[in-house]
Amino acid sequence: MNKILTIAGYDSSSGAGITRDLDVFFSLAIHGLSVPTATVLQGPQGVEAVYPTPEAQFIRTLQLIGRDIDIQGVKIGVVWDRPYCEEIARFLEPREGMPVVIDPVGAAKNGIPLITEKGLSCLVDSLFPLAWVVTPNIPEAALLTGKAIDTVEDMKKAAQAIHGMGPRSVIVKGGHLVGEPVDLLFDGSEFFFFEKQRIDREVHGTGCIFSSALTAFLVLGHTVREAFFAAQAFMTDMLKESYRIDEAGYFYASPGIMNSNSLKRWR
Repeated sequence: MNKILTIAGYDSSSGAGITRDLDVFFSLAIHGLSVPTATVLQGPQGVEAVYPTPEAQFIRTLQLIGRDIDIQGVKIGVVWDRPYCEEIARFLEPREGMPVVIDPVGAAKNGIPLITEKGLSCLVDSLFPLAWVVTPNIPEAALLTGKAIDTVEDMKKAAQAIHGMGPRSVIVKGGHLVGEPVDLLFDGSEFFFFEKQRIDREVHGTGCIFSSALTAFLVLGHTVREAFFAAQAFMTDMLKESYRIDEAGYFYASPGIMNSNSLKRWR
């Protein structure tokens, strides 16, 4: 049984963070493990506050997983602050060759920060060089590069700049573009694009779903290109059946199941 560790925030409404990552892993017949960096107090109306996990608790939990369990991949979301980031780097450094996907979460949709300035600096300096793939959306890519992103050409330049920060590949998600969204993958030499129809609803946790699905497909043995397209298909299926858990607020993506054999159509 493949095992993937998610290191991210805990969302008690199960729309994002480690609860959603675990749902994706289980959907793809992978055992998920989790270490929360923080509890993100939120519901269908959005984030209200962030409560960091006590550092000693976080460090010990990560150490125990590293000592007792052989994992095949790691997905990283909210890292919150430098001490958490530094401990994650120590955890990953002896595990070179294992798929690592980083979703560089900067802030919630309502603007509440989910990483400190020191945490962001450490994320780029210490974790990006250890990543197989980094998956920013447009605001996150703009934060990382310090440049506005309004077009697909801007996305390409941002992907190249972020690739220069150390990861093997970069995926820039284009949901914030005007018009139909386009996601792009840059593997250091080539660009690959996925064009999709915009869904007229605000769905909670899409970045977490995509990055955790990507991690799963990499662990299942597929190339970054194959995993990119497979994760897009997985995401599309989940968004089509999205629903609300209250009378207003964000939509939540439906749990999805995809047999990895369906990846053959992307080869």
